Amino acid sequence: MALSKFQFQGYKILKSVIELNEESINENQGLSLSFKTSGVVKKAENSFKLKLGVKINNSNNTVNIEIDAIGNFIFEPAEDNNDISSFFYNNASALLFPYLRAYISTLTNLSGLKPITLPTMNLSNLSDELKQNTVFLD
Repeated sequence: MALSKFQFQGYKILKSVIELNEESINENQGLSLSFKTSGVVKKAENSFKLKLGVKINNSNNTVNIEIDAIGNFIFEPAEDNNDISSFFYNNASALLFPYLRAYISTLTNLSGLKPITLPTMNLSNLSDELKQNTVFLD
Protein backbone atom coordinates (compact mmCIF):
# COMPACT_ATOMS: atom_id res chain seq x y z
CA MET A 1 0.00 0.00 0.00
CA ALA A 2 1.41 3.40 -1.01
CA LEU A 3 1.39 6.23 1.49
CA SER A 4 0.01 9.62 0.64
CA LYS A 5 2.41 12.41 -0.31
CA PHE A 6 0.78 14.54 2.40
CA GLN A 7 -0.04 12.97 5.78
CA PHE A 8 -1.80 14.22 8.90
CA GLN A 9 0.28 13.38 11.99
CA GLY A 10 -1.97 14.68 14.78
CA TYR A 11 -3.05 17.86 16.53
CA LYS A 12 -2.89 19.78 19.80
CA ILE A 13 -5.38 22.21 21.27
CA LEU A 14 -3.55 25.45 22.15
CA LYS A 15 -6.50 27.50 23.40
CA SER A 16 -9.94 26.46 24.55
CA VAL A 17 -12.51 29.00 25.72
CA ILE A 18 -16.11 27.98 26.15
CA GLU A 19 -18.40 30.50 27.79
CA LEU A 20 -22.04 29.52 28.04
CA ASN A 21 -24.73 30.81 30.33
CA GLU A 22 -27.98 29.25 31.43
CA GLU A 23 -29.87 31.10 28.71
CA SER A 24 -27.81 29.27 26.10
CA ILE A 25 -29.46 25.92 26.91
CA ASN A 26 -31.70 26.16 23.86
CA GLU A 27 -29.86 28.91 22.03
CA ASN A 28 -27.93 26.81 19.51
CA GLN A 29 -29.92 28.48 16.76
CA GLY A 30 -28.34 31.41 14.96
CA LEU A 31 -24.72 30.60 15.71
CA SER A 32 -22.07 32.45 13.73
CA LEU A 33 -18.83 30.71 12.90
CA SER A 34 -15.53 32.21 11.79
CA PHE A 35 -12.08 30.81 11.08
CA LYS A 36 -8.51 32.04 11.18
CA THR A 37 -5.65 30.13 9.54
CA SER A 38 -1.88 30.31 9.29
CA GLY A 39 0.88 27.86 8.53
CA VAL A 40 4.59 27.17 8.73
CA VAL A 41 6.41 24.94 6.25
CA LYS A 42 9.79 23.58 7.33
CA LYS A 43 11.30 22.26 4.10
CA ALA A 44 14.31 20.66 5.82
CA GLU A 45 11.95 18.57 7.98
CA ASN A 46 9.32 18.04 5.28
CA SER A 47 6.73 19.29 7.75
CA PHE A 48 3.80 21.66 7.78
CA LYS A 49 2.10 23.10 10.87
CA LEU A 50 -1.38 24.50 10.43
CA LYS A 51 -2.80 26.82 13.06
CA LEU A 52 -6.58 26.78 12.81
CA GLY A 53 -8.73 29.01 14.98
CA VAL A 54 -12.49 28.61 15.27
CA LYS A 55 -14.73 31.22 16.86
CA ILE A 56 -18.43 30.64 17.55
CA ASN A 57 -20.95 33.02 19.06
CA ASN A 58 -24.59 33.93 18.83
CA SER A 59 -26.48 37.19 18.53
CA ASN A 60 -27.46 37.19 22.24
CA ASN A 61 -23.86 36.70 23.38
CA THR A 62 -24.93 33.70 25.47
CA VAL A 63 -22.48 31.48 23.55
CA ASN A 64 -18.80 32.33 23.12
CA ILE A 65 -16.40 29.62 21.99
CA GLU A 66 -12.81 30.09 20.84
CA ILE A 67 -10.59 27.15 19.93
CA ASP A 68 -7.04 27.36 18.54
CA ALA A 69 -5.32 24.20 17.41
CA ILE A 70 -2.13 23.17 15.65
CA GLY A 71 -2.27 20.35 13.11
CA ASN A 72 0.98 18.58 12.22
CA PHE A 73 1.55 17.25 8.71
CA ILE A 74 4.45 15.69 6.85
CA PHE A 75 5.01 15.52 3.12
CA GLU A 76 7.30 14.01 0.54
CA PRO A 77 9.93 16.44 -0.77
CA ALA A 78 9.09 18.16 -4.05
CA GLU A 79 11.13 20.11 -6.56
CA ASP A 80 8.66 22.96 -6.63
CA ASN A 81 7.00 24.62 -3.59
CA ASN A 82 3.79 24.93 -5.60
CA ASP A 83 3.56 21.14 -5.90
CA ILE A 84 3.39 20.64 -2.14
CA SER A 85 1.72 23.88 -1.10
CA SER A 86 -1.43 23.10 -3.09
CA PHE A 87 -1.98 20.16 -0.71
CA PHE A 88 -1.66 22.45 2.33
CA TYR A 89 -3.93 25.18 1.13
CA ASN A 90 -6.69 22.94 -0.17
CA ASN A 91 -6.68 20.05 2.30
CA ALA A 92 -5.08 20.81 5.67
CA SER A 93 -7.99 22.77 7.18
CA ALA A 94 -10.48 20.15 6.02
CA LEU A 95 -8.40 17.40 7.66
CA LEU A 96 -8.08 19.22 11.00
CA PHE A 97 -11.60 20.67 11.33
CA PRO A 98 -13.43 17.39 12.19
CA TYR A 99 -11.27 17.06 15.31
CA LEU A 100 -12.17 20.57 16.45
CA ARG A 101 -15.82 19.91 15.60
CA ALA A 102 -15.82 16.80 17.82
CA TYR A 103 -13.92 18.63 20.58
CA ILE A 104 -16.52 21.43 20.68
CA SER A 105 -19.42 18.97 20.68
CA THR A 106 -17.90 16.90 23.49
CA LEU A 107 -17.06 19.85 25.74
CA THR A 108 -20.43 21.54 25.33
CA ASN A 109 -22.16 18.21 25.99
CA LEU A 110 -20.09 17.70 29.17
CA SER A 111 -21.05 21.22 30.32
CA GLY A 112 -24.57 20.04 31.12
CA LEU A 113 -26.12 22.18 28.40
CA LYS A 114 -27.38 21.29 24.96
CA PRO A 115 -24.34 20.18 22.93
CA ILE A 116 -23.25 22.31 20.00
CA THR A 117 -22.76 20.10 16.97
CA LEU A 118 -21.31 21.97 14.03
CA PRO A 119 -22.19 20.77 10.54
CA THR A 120 -19.64 19.24 8.21
CA MET A 121 -18.30 22.04 6.09
CA ASN A 122 -16.46 22.68 2.85
CA LEU A 123 -13.45 24.73 3.97
CA SER A 124 -11.95 25.33 0.53
CA ASN A 125 -12.71 29.05 0.97
CA LEU A 126 -9.95 29.16 3.63
CA SER A 127 -7.21 28.31 1.10
CA ASP A 128 -6.52 31.93 0.05
CA GLU A 129 -6.18 33.13 3.66
CA LEU A 130 -3.93 30.18 4.50
CA LYS A 131 -1.79 30.86 1.43
CA GLN A 132 -1.30 34.49 2.50
CA ASN A 133 -0.48 33.47 6.10
CA THR A 134 1.96 30.62 5.40
CA VAL A 135 5.70 31.03 5.95
CA PHE A 136 8.32 28.80 4.29
CA LEU A 137 11.46 28.06 6.29
CA ASP A 138 14.52 26.13 5.13
